Amino acid sequence: MKYLLLSLLLATTNLQAQNTDFAPVWARWTYSEQNFALKIVPYVLESVEKVNYEGKWCSRLKPVGLSDVFSFYISTENDTVYYYSNYTNQFEMLYDFTAEVGDKWVIGGLPATIPDHPLPYASDTITVDSISSLYLGGDTLKVWHISNSFWFDWGDRIIEKVGNNQLFEPQFGLVEKYIWGLRCFENSEESYQFVSYPCDSIWSTINTTQVPLETLNIQVSPNPFQEKIQITVQPLEDTHRFLLYNQLGVLIFHNDFETSFELETSTLPQGIYYWTVEREGRHIHRGACLKME
Repeated sequence: MKYLLLSLLLATTNLQAQNTDFAPVWARWTYSEQNFALKIVPYVLESVEKVNYEGKWCSRLKPVGLSDVFSFYISTENDTVYYYSNYTNQFEMLYDFTAEVGDKWVIGGLPATIPDHPLPYASDTITVDSISSLYLGGDTLKVWHISNSFWFDWGDRIIEKVGNNQLFEPQFGLVEKYIWGLRCFENSEESYQFVSYPCDSIWSTINTTQVPLETLNIQVSPNPFQEKIQITVQPLEDTHRFLLYNQLGVLIFHNDFETSFELETSTLPQGIYYWTVEREGRHIHRGACLKME
């Protein structure tokens, strides 16, 4: 009888572990959105029901206030989260909550219009650079610090139970993003707030002191360069992130700064490099530069 009870207990424990639900019904992710009325408003993504979709037991996620046609489907299996891509017509890995430092995974089936690329979709490679902990709401959450490919925008952290800190899934980086920055996450058991203001805050961008992005003067010079390059952003004094990629779109350097900094480049091989400047997780400018011997 002891062995039978132990076997049943182990089987139940394993079943629960294998069915950890990343997106239970009523789970909500609240982001910031720039809307058509020149306001920054909350954008809420909600898990509305459980359904059998394309052979998998899934959560149907839908933006609050929008039609069901904007739904997409999430499946959780053994701490790995998959989403259904309408481009590849299959489930693609989105989050790997078992990843260790140095691990990589590929998110396929993402809509993209890459020059000289024959398909309307592509894949994004995620690399785990480091792992830390976040203490929030009385809980200790594991945090994966990540980098990804040049062509897609995503945040730089994945948070246990929650997902990416900027966007739910990577988005093609050559178009302006209107949704960015996770504000809050909640489900029936947990509630986490990642900003200092209420989740449902609304601002008018007309009345703020934010400088329009198109007026920013961003310089990466000299170009071509040899021993060093200078990165300058004016007139805004705010935190920015500079990212440098090689010809294959692999991130080789990133740095947070306010108005300017200098990058030593003497060890870089000759060739073309791509760069982006981000603010609040959004690409605000990008370009290319040439390293010469």
